[in-house]
Amino acid sequence: MTPFEGSRRALRALEIAIAATVALVGIEFVVGVIAHSLALIGDGWHNLADVPALAFSWTALAWQHKPPDRRKTFGYGRAGVLAAFVNALILLPVAVMICYGGYERIVHPPAVNSWLMTGVGVLALVINAGISLALGRERGDLNLRAVFVHFLGDALSNLGIIAGGILILLTHQPRIDPIIAFLIAGMIAWNAVGILAESGNILLEGMPKGVKLEAIARAILAVPGVREVHDIHVWSLASQSHALSCHVHILDMSTSASEQIAHQIRETLADHFGINHSTIQFEHTHAPGDFHHYMPETAPAGEKK
Repeated sequence: MTPFEGSRRALRALEIAIAATVALVGIEFVVGVIAHSLALIGDGWHNLADVPALAFSWTALAWQHKPPDRRKTFGYGRAGVLAAFVNALILLPVAVMICYGGYERIVHPPAVNSWLMTGVGVLALVINAGISLALGRERGDLNLRAVFVHFLGDALSNLGIIAGGILILLTHQPRIDPIIAFLIAGMIAWNAVGILAESGNILLEGMPKGVKLEAIARAILAVPGVREVHDIHVWSLASQSHALSCHVHILDMSTSASEQIAHQIRETLADHFGINHSTIQFEHTHAPGDFHHYMPETAPAGEKK
């Protein structure tokens, strides 16, 4: 399956998710007010926050496979990363709002209709679990992973609502409802912070997750003909697209011979680190001896590391 076919499938899943989420929000708000369930109302606000997030994700997904042009020479891959960042930002105030409502319910607990709470929780679980399954195959894309986490979190929230409804039915303790709401808010905030950290790292051109600069340097130095490497810079163009630039010392040789070294370096970077866009600047030397070392850009000129 081509990336374009995968995107079309994901776009269709997002369209269904938007429609199902709008319908579910209406049901949770109405039944939450009738049943006096903050857990349902809080989950409704959570799902309502998902609607613009889903719309933004749909737009970003449609854009991120556009080819590069004269204004966006790297393409539009970071549209999905930006969508993930904004989606996570939206979730944080939602979590705070749910916690504030939970505090009020702890102080003044209303009577909760546990039957209605449990019934809507089951309906929401079916919808959110179905959407999660539809998006689960696309988790390699940070944008779609943010959406997947949204709906997986929603499904887990629904399990909490169902469990809370059953416990209220058995114990007649209405404070169980805001406690469930606190747990939902905590899970929302935890997921949002994780996505903010990863998407923010990409937007700030940080090192890709799981990649070590020293490991890259060792791999480059292992290529025959490489004598030194320095000024290594690695960043992500998108969630699954990484780039590198570096300076490599080699002996003075013909262009064809140096191109063979460059080819081997690019193959090594692609095979071991998933870096498919690399810029390698060769620096020729006549220095005697056989030395291989990595010089970070913070080292004084000529210092051997």
